[in-house]
Parts: sequence; C-alpha cells; structure tokens
Amino acid sequence: MERRVKKEDGKDSGSELSIVDAVKKICAHNARADLHTEEQLLLFLQSWWSRTYNRPLKDPLLLNYTLEELLYEFYDRIERAKAEEERLEQEDVKIEEDKDKRNEDWAERMEREEMEAEMRKSGAESSKPAEDPTKDPANVAWMEKQIQEAKQVYGEDFGEDIEDDFNG
Repeated sequence: MERRVKKEDGKDSGSELSIVDAVKKICAHNARADLHTEEQLLLFLQSWWSRTYNRPLKDPLLLNYTLEELLYEFYDRIERAKAEEERLEQEDVKIEEDKDKRNEDWAERMEREEMEAEMRKSGAESSKPAEDPTKDPANVAWMEKQIQEAKQVYGEDFGEDIEDDFNG
C-alpha cells in the first residue's frame, strides 16, 4: 500500500507524489539549499555531523546540540586540520633548512681542508731554495750555443755588450 501526497507546487493537476518521491525531493532541495537561514544551516550541520561520526540523524546526542555547538565543532575540525597541515609544512621546511646547513658546513670544511693542504704544499715548496735559471748548466750551455750561432751570423763582436749579472 503506497501513500500519496499532493504536489507542493500548488497546481491541482490531480497527480500525487509517492512518499519516496516526496522525500527525495525534500532531500534534493535541502542538499542544494543556500545556507542563509538558521534552519538550512542547522540541517546542513546535522547532516555533516551524522556523516562525520557515522551516526543517524535521529541520534539523541546530535539532537542535543545547539546550532552554535555544531558550528563550533564544524569549524574546529577545519581549523585543526589546517593547523596540522601548517605544522607539517613547517617541519618539512626545517628539515630542508637543516639539510642545506649540513651541506654548506661540509662544503666549507672541504674548502678549508683544501686551502690548508695548498698552504702546506706551498710552504714545503717555499722552504726549498729557489733555483736560479742562470746557474743551471743546461741553460748556460744553451745560451752559449745561441751566442756562438749569432756570432757566425752577426759577427764576432755579437754579445760583447751583454752583461752576465742580471741582478743589477
């Protein structure tokens, strides 16, 4: 036995809605309603609470909530989720900053070690007496050979005006 209700549109067309159709129509309207009235806001928040806690709409605990309490619970959940997301983001940033700091410290340590090794190496080289290229026998022989060849080309007096003392 199916009950019928009259259409709410005010027309007297003689056709009636079944209870299922009427409930569907009410639910569709409530689900899409603007939340400008306290009644629509309360219906929305009760529906949200029911889904969130997997409890029926007729749950006595839900029916004891005021609009303000439901609003607080709704926004409290949203804000706590945002705060947790911000905390996790800050934690990620801190981890990245620590990683960058460790890498920079390592690079500075490596540079310092390279500089110290370079200074030790240059210190060892500076402790060796500097070689005078004019005293090197190979260089002296080469120079004498060059002078002899030039004397053959330019005459025997070539190089007579060259001083062997390069210091002054």
